[in-house]
Amino acid sequence: MTSKDIFPSYTGPLQNIGDLWKDFSQNTGFHGVNKLSGKTNRPKIRVLLWTCVILSCGIYLVVTVVQEIKHYYSYPTTMTQFNKPQNEIEFPTVTVCNLNSINKSAIKNDSRIDNYYFSVSPLSLHFPNMPTNWSDPIFEQEGFYLNRTLEDVMTDHKKVLDPGGLLVSAMFDFTSLDVKEYFQVKLYPNKACFTSNPQMKIKTRHEGSAFHMSLMLDLDTANNYYGTSFGEGLQFIVHDSNEDPIHQGINGFYVEPGRDVFASVHKKKYEYLPKPYEAMENMYCKDHMNDDGTKYYRSSCFKDCLSTFLLDRCNCLPYTHNNDYYNHTKLACDCPLPCTFTHYEVSVTSSLFPSDFYNKKIFDVNGDKHLDFYRQNYVSLHIYFDQLSTTISKQVPKYASAGDIFANLGGQMGLFLGASIVTLTELCEFLIFAFWAFMNTVIKREQTTKFQ
Repeated sequence: MTSKDIFPSYTGPLQNIGDLWKDFSQNTGFHGVNKLSGKTNRPKIRVLLWTCVILSCGIYLVVTVVQEIKHYYSYPTTMTQFNKPQNEIEFPTVTVCNLNSINKSAIKNDSRIDNYYFSVSPLSLHFPNMPTNWSDPIFEQEGFYLNRTLEDVMTDHKKVLDPGGLLVSAMFDFTSLDVKEYFQVKLYPNKACFTSNPQMKIKTRHEGSAFHMSLMLDLDTANNYYGTSFGEGLQFIVHDSNEDPIHQGINGFYVEPGRDVFASVHKKKYEYLPKPYEAMENMYCKDHMNDDGTKYYRSSCFKDCLSTFLLDRCNCLPYTHNNDYYNHTKLACDCPLPCTFTHYEVSVTSSLFPSDFYNKKIFDVNGDKHLDFYRQNYVSLHIYFDQLSTTISKQVPKYASAGDIFANLGGQMGLFLGASIVTLTELCEFLIFAFWAFMNTVIKREQTTKFQ
């Protein structure tokens, strides 16, 4: 006797749900379903066991499918990172600020003027009861109410790029740079700085501390006045040329006088996906273009936000404004990260400048006022790339296409029930025929009842 004799295939008309179920269970590709029908003498405990197994797998499969679909529509991402070697690389923008930029010798020796600078210095946080009497005629006499130009403001500060100023000399790859051509003055509240000229981009084909940008800086500590911090020295920041680091709250590095500083730079580029993908938790990035077609930069957004606030409050604008304003006024600035931006990772080491030997030699040659003149006023700053490459961190969708989720779902269905698109088609066919048989049964019953 063959298996066909034991389990004869049902070939008659499928007129009721029982017949449909028998045909479906014996011919479907779903694993284990054929254990639920066929033999009439099959132990009930075995049928019950298979029923529990199939139902459990089916329920777990449904839960898994729902979770997978929800995960797909949460737009998950992963971060990939790779190193891109380059033959040459564009040198970043360098911004250098004297922490004691205001020139004491240029400020009128008057207690009322001194009180004003005291009130805008870090000391005001510890001694807040120092009000400025703006009705005093001295402030009008000294031009505090005038529409001052950048040149007017700079008369109160130490020189920056002019001879005898902060930047004494600059070299790049052993070639002297014209400081007024490659750098420009940047004014911040109570702080005059210089930054690389964005129109004069320079590139390097070398790596290591032997090939770099070398800056010699004179802080002129004898003319220090109320500074932006209690410390003495300079602040330098390595950043992208399109961004203003002060307005983003980037502090950079602080260096005291008498140091020979080596700053190793590594370029990093970040690429995030735009909305609906989250760049960070509950945060979307912004494409490089604004609604008006201009390029989007985060520091420019902060500036615009502050400008709007100041115009609304006092109908005025200062020359510059930094991130402290946002902390003090608690502005709600909607300035997300750009989807693509560049960051320069900097590692700093330093040593005494100049050494005891060179300090005495320079003193003997130049005839300076005192032996420690250079240690009290000068900083030698060297900035270089540690390698000619860019580390790129790129956000990519976890699901590259809709086909990925179908592949995951197919794997789940195959694991739990041995299902596939074909078996799902069989199930749909069974349900349609079962519904059709049920409706025929209902119609026949109504007709029978009507004739009776």
